[in-house]
Amino acid sequence: MKTGKILLLGSALLAAASTHAANCHGLPALAAPAAAGLCAGVVASGLTLPRGIALLPDGSVLLTEMVRWDAAAGRLLRFTRTAGGWQKTVLARGLDRPHSVAVLPDARVLVGEVGRISLLSLATPAQRRTVATLPLRQRHPLTSFTLAGDTLYVNIGSSSDNCNTQRGQPQCAEAEGSNPAGSVRRYRVLADGRLQNLGVFARGLRNSMAIAVHPASGVVLQAENSRDALHLAAGLPNDNALPHDELNLLQAGSHYGWPYCHDMQQNAPEFPRYRCRTTRQPALLLPAHSAPLGLAWWLGPQAPAAWRGQLVVGLHGYRQHGQRMVAYATDSRGLPQGKPRTLLGPWRGQGGPAGPVEIAAAADGTLWFADDRNGQLLRLASQPGSRKPGATSR
Repeated sequence: MKTGKILLLGSALLAAASTHAANCHGLPALAAPAAAGLCAGVVASGLTLPRGIALLPDGSVLLTEMVRWDAAAGRLLRFTRTAGGWQKTVLARGLDRPHSVAVLPDARVLVGEVGRISLLSLATPAQRRTVATLPLRQRHPLTSFTLAGDTLYVNIGSSSDNCNTQRGQPQCAEAEGSNPAGSVRRYRVLADGRLQNLGVFARGLRNSMAIAVHPASGVVLQAENSRDALHLAAGLPNDNALPHDELNLLQAGSHYGWPYCHDMQQNAPEFPRYRCRTTRQPALLLPAHSAPLGLAWWLGPQAPAAWRGQLVVGLHGYRQHGQRMVAYATDSRGLPQGKPRTLLGPWRGQGGPAGPVEIAAAADGTLWFADDRNGQLLRLASQPGSRKPGATSR
């Protein structure tokens, strides 16, 4: 190769390296492939199992930190922007595996803990009280929820993978009755912060770790983490392609199949005689074991034009379809259409494969999310000087 070509190649590699190491709006850039025109900035590292996010009117960010899977050692953190960056404050300690967090209009805060939802004030965050008691579920104990006006939609996860011990029975005991596992409950937030249980909103939902309500249309979407080990029950070589995870349009009183059915009303091997046609089909099938744990629409006039209005899904799975964030074009109601485009990833950090969890869209056009495997709080933003949307760069 001629010397001139070598110099040009070296310059190109140096430019690429500089892009990879650049800041993202004053934050260290995440070492991950991002769609052209976007960059992800690292707001905080060294966190332990960060999960849920809520945005405060003053621009600060609330984040739950689970810390441990086996003890009530969780924390509620607040990140406030200062001249020197983002300052972390610990608001509450000793939370039991906290997940979702939401801010009420009066600035009080709801936190989802195992078996309960707690209420606290930002003025006295160490003082919290239980405003709803939830059933304990062994396999999926975490409390995820979403707040829409004065209505709270709450995940009640399943106790088993797919009710495997009741194979061949006409029904699965844990999925039936007035207090079923694998359901979404609806609560009304009262003036004093207590939650009024309005009962089961939808059932047949194994583990609803991501629920979102469109602010304009009122559409309620749920991201379903489908069963494991289908191949063992069905005699398949592996479960790499089945069952699909799902996006479901939730409607009051509907049944979405778990544990009797999967995919498009296909019978589970354990329940071959169940009438799956009586259940509601998914609005969209997601890749198998992609593990959708985050769901948000990228809305507002400050959102990047190429992605504005799209539905963003965080795929937490450690297998080939996870470790990334994707976006779907939507119709006028906010329902996903067509194939997804990758916003970010797949990527690996020092702690292993990326694990995006909850997502929150800010008024300034940025997307906030946590990576629990790598202990980071991240912010996705537009980047000036972009190429055509849809391409990725490192």
